Amino acid sequence: MMLCAEVRGFQHDGSLHLQARSEKYGKLERGQLLTVPPYLVKRKKQHFHHLMQYNVDLILGCNGFIWVGEHVVVGEKTKTTGDQHKSSTEAENFTPLETRKHICRLANAVRVLSALGFTLTVELIIETAEASASSNVEINDMLGAEFYVQTAEREAKRRADLLRKKNGAR
Repeated sequence: MMLCAEVRGFQHDGSLHLQARSEKYGKLERGQLLTVPPYLVKRKKQHFHHLMQYNVDLILGCNGFIWVGEHVVVGEKTKTTGDQHKSSTEAENFTPLETRKHICRLANAVRVLSALGFTLTVELIIETAEASASSNVEINDMLGAEFYVQTAEREAKRRADLLRKKNGAR
């Protein structure tokens, strides 16, 4: 079982004091947990992201743990009885194929960016996933050398353009 909680503090014996202050914390289901070097995730005010266009939640943990999973609507629990319970449980455990593809594409984007040593931001992850889709790169082919090169070249061009803008503004 995978849980998401906020570290409240450390105890003298080395144990952690965890806190789940709101309903956004809790059990993580129907997604992928990735680990990256923690220095690739910068501390920001917001680490929980709902990517509406994909119906996916993305959590960028400062500890290097990244969660990409189906969006969970907070507080939407339905009460059922009898036969309704069985069909509603099946529906609750079903993730649509399109959403599963989005989860895999975004997770592979994180893998590629991490392997290239790029700082992970929501914007860069989405940009990489969209670049793969617009280039008609299959989800599994994102982990091939050709897409790594395309991603590195795209990021180098973006950085060069930023530097030109910065120097041109002087």
